[in-house]
This record gives sequence, C-alpha cells and structure tokens, in this order.
Amino acid sequence: MSTSTFLRYLLLLSVHACIPASLVLSQNLLLDMDIDAHHLYDRMIIRTGSRDSTIHTAIKPFWRHDVLRLAESYIAGTPAPADLWQAQKIWDQNNEWIVSDGRPTFDTVYVHADTYTLTARRSLLQYRRSKRPLWNTFYKTPYQLYEVDVPDFYLRVNPLIQFGAGRETVEGVNTFVNQRGVSLRGGVGKNVFFQTQFYDSQVRLPQYINQYTTDLGVVPGVGLYKNFNSAFFDFSNGRDYLQALAYVGVNFGKYIGMQLGHNQFFIGDGLRSLFLSDFSTPFFSLKFNTRIWKFHYQNIFAEMAADNFMSVTGFSEAIPKKYMAAHYLSYKPTPHLTLGLFEAVIFDRPGHRFELQYLNPVILFRTIEGALGSPDNVLIGFNARADIRQSISVYGQVILDDILVREILDGNLDWWGNKFGHQLGVKYIDAFGLPYLDAQVEWNTVRPYTYSHYQAQSNYSNYKQPLAHPLGANFNEWIFSLRYQATPRLLLRSSLYLIRTGEDADSISFGSNVIVSNLNRTGDFGHRVGQGVATDIMYWSSGVHFELTPGVFLDGWMMLRSKMSAIPERSQETRLFQLGVRYNMARREEIF
Repeated sequence: MSTSTFLRYLLLLSVHACIPASLVLSQNLLLDMDIDAHHLYDRMIIRTGSRDSTIHTAIKPFWRHDVLRLAESYIAGTPAPADLWQAQKIWDQNNEWIVSDGRPTFDTVYVHADTYTLTARRSLLQYRRSKRPLWNTFYKTPYQLYEVDVPDFYLRVNPLIQFGAGRETVEGVNTFVNQRGVSLRGGVGKNVFFQTQFYDSQVRLPQYINQYTTDLGVVPGVGLYKNFNSAFFDFSNGRDYLQALAYVGVNFGKYIGMQLGHNQFFIGDGLRSLFLSDFSTPFFSLKFNTRIWKFHYQNIFAEMAADNFMSVTGFSEAIPKKYMAAHYLSYKPTPHLTLGLFEAVIFDRPGHRFELQYLNPVILFRTIEGALGSPDNVLIGFNARADIRQSISVYGQVILDDILVREILDGNLDWWGNKFGHQLGVKYIDAFGLPYLDAQVEWNTVRPYTYSHYQAQSNYSNYKQPLAHPLGANFNEWIFSLRYQATPRLLLRSSLYLIRTGEDADSISFGSNVIVSNLNRTGDFGHRVGQGVATDIMYWSSGVHFELTPGVFLDGWMMLRSKMSAIPERSQETRLFQLGVRYNMARREEIF
C-alpha cells in the first residue's frame, strides 16, 4: 500500500468512526465555494485570453463541466509542467465528464449532454486510474473515494475532514477546529442531478468572532449551534453545529436548468461582493439558469430566516421567515468584456406569504414593488469586468439601494436616503513577469443605511447575517492580496485588509448594522461613510498550503487583527497561529 493511499485510508477510518451510518445519505453539478480553486479557474480564464467565453465569471459557483473544458483549453499548445499538473488535477476531480479512454467528451449515456464542442485533437490530459486501488473498490481514481459509472447513472462519494489547532496569543487561549462529513454527487439520465454535503463541527474560534456571536447570537455562515467547553484543549466558548448543503437539479432541454435545495451563492468578480455573497448561512432556494449565445441569466427565489434561534422562546418555535427574489443577467459582448445587471427584493407578508407577483422571471422588480405600494426593499446593481492582454483583469460593481436625484442636484449628497456603494478591483496575473505570482487590489465602499429598511424583517440579511458584504454598510475598505504557486503542490498567500467603519452607539443607528431599522437614524442630512463610533480595522493573514496527496492539504496559517475604536472598550487585538490538515474541504476565513 502506497503512503498516499495509507494516509487517505486513515482519514477514511476517522470519518467512519465519527459519523453514524444513518447520516451517510444516499446544467449540472456545481463546484464547491472554494476561494483557492476559483482563483485558479479565474487565472486560467485570464491567461487564455477568455477563449472559453461560456463561463460568466461573476456567477459562482461554476459548473463542473465548464472548468473541465477550461482546463483542456488552458493547456493547448506546449504547457509548462505546473500548468499541466493543475489542469490534470481538475480533470481528476471531475472525471464523471470524461470517458475512460481519455477523450474529452461529454456525450456519454450517463451524464448530461453538453451543448458545446471541444477541439478534435486528443487532449494532453488523461483519465487517470490509481495504481493501487484500495481493496479494488475505493480510490479507483486519484480523487474519488467511491465512484459509479453505469448507463444512465453516475455517483461520486467523498469524505470531508478538517482538523486544526492553534494559539491566540493575546487572549492566551487555544483555538480548534474538528469537522467531519461526507459529500455525494451524482446524476440520473441526462437531465437529473443531485449533490449533498453534510458535516459536523466542533470549533473554538478567535475571540473577535466569539464577540460577533455574543453580540448577534450567530456564528458566521452557521445556523443553529450549541456552546461547549473542552478540558482537554483548555478552552471555553466553543461552538458545536451541524451544516448541510444539498440540492437536486433538472435540465429543461439544452439551455435552461433548475436547482432546488439549500445552497450558497456569490455574484461578483472580487474578493467581496456587494450583491450576494457566501457569508451568511445557506438558505433554501429555487434557482433557474438560462444560458444561450452570449447570455447567462440566473433567477433565485429564496426563503430566508428573518431572525435566529436565540431570539425565539424555545426550540419548538419556528424562526420568522422572509423571502428574496433576485435575478442577474450577464452579457459578454466580446470574450474579454462582461457586463452584468443585478436586482433583488427582500419582503415579508402577514402570515409569511410569498408575494406571487415576484415570480415573474423577466420583469423589473422595482416596477412591481412600486405598484404594490413600495413596501419592500429593492436593490439594483451593475457589474463589469474587462480582461486585458492575458495578464490583467479590471472589475467593479455599483449597488443602488435608494437614491433621490432631487437631493443630489440640490447638493445634498449626504441625505440619508442616498444609499449606494461601489467596488473597483484589479487582478494582475504573473505579476511583474514572475510566473505564478498573482496580485490583487480591491476597493469597496458603501454608504450608511444601505441594505437596511424601515421594516426590520425586510433588511438585506439572512439569519441576522448580511447577504452581501460582511461589514454591512457604512465602511471604506482596501484589500491587497498576493498568491504564489511556488510548486504545483505548494501555495503561498498573503492578504492585507484596511477597513474604516463607524459602529452604532447605544440605541442610535449610524448605518453600519443592516439588521437595525433605519428609522433609528440620527437625522436626515449630514451622513457620510465612517460616521458613528470611529473604528479602524487592520486584518493581515498569511498561509502556507501544501497538497500532500490528492485532496489532502497541510495548512499553516498566521493572522493579525487590530481593531482601534473611539470607545476604548471596543478595541481589540488578535494574534493567531494555527496548523491543520483538511481533506476535500475548502478554507473559510472570516474577515470583518
């Protein structure tokens, strides 16, 4: 038995020991929300000069067959060994879209029939088989624990594992993460597919996240949780929670597909999104995707939590609901330019009824909202991206919540109802002529009270967590990021976030917390970004990530966070160093 097979076997045994058998549950499939993987795909798109114009990069997560085609296109010609290694890894991870003789095709009888064609030449990439499958049943291919490929049905089953431990030196406490779960994805025939992920978590988070949980009653990205202490690791304020993402999808012909389930989304090309991000806990949604010619049109109809479990009187009481309807139209007039239009509406009705008029998939929601008496929270946004010379990508967003042109023309830009924000960013691939060094600079700013509403349940949040930027509103942020792929297996990265915001004081809202009613504002005029309790946050993190064997990463991570507040009691210093190992799980870093 090889060393790599032995390591994965040990991890598999830990999953079997920690997860009851009853929990292992038995267009196409979406990729995971992995920031490192999506950066690799984006890098490939920029480097190829956007030859593959079928991917609209602002709509995440991507589809698996799209990145498979992207990888095949990326290594056209004479690729460098590192490029070939990365592209082959993508094929290994998504091999349900490749027939076993190595041809890059999507017309097998058991998977979705792709609507695009690939080059006729034989690919440099191959359908790889493991040299030593475990008991001739598991790991027949490098990245899949268990796989089935028979006529009209395919299945991939993989474990999800993450262990890590560290030390927060300022507070003098240990941090810890212990996550175990399972992932299943598959398809029935050509038009039905499904995916489910389930994992159990016990974590002790850094103190600034614990403070966030204490203030709002939520763990970022999580729903119901329990508190626990550990005498063995000598910490308190630990969190124990279950998390699940699952959906089933159906394709209606070549151009339209539907997905129903619990998931997370991200709309944008930046490290942050002012439209819709994966910061909040997963929510239930019905999503339609229409892709034809140069268009990708996405509709989302979602049911969300208007509060959290800490605010109800007992575990048997249902959390209040609210609803969202959103659509995003992406248009690529050329392979190098992408334009997008976003609109979303958040609403609630007596008895928690869905407003049926918002089911119209092609209407401007603002017109409906006005006809209903303007009771809801509507946001409109514009997204743009331009790729230049196969090395630079310039992108940006503008989000508009409310605006009154008369006040602007009168010179009153500081009127409270002028609620908008913008993003501007640049990605530089192979920066300064150094291969595999990628740099990114991003600027985000959002005016006070943006995303908020006079009705508390109509704010732009889910489970008391912002649906867009984690900071909510009333902030100015600069981000500087470097990534260096030192070897095919070794990634080095470093990021610096410089944030200026204004927090609330007492019961007065200065416009940063989107879940607070904007009726609690200080007045109608004189509002500016950063008003309130002046707060400066510096967040720096650096990491070393090594892929030891397919899907298994060793992580070393260091983080410094400094929060300076005009109220000294709110100032906070965090220094954290953590080591860990993860298997088939993406990193999640809470930056706010």
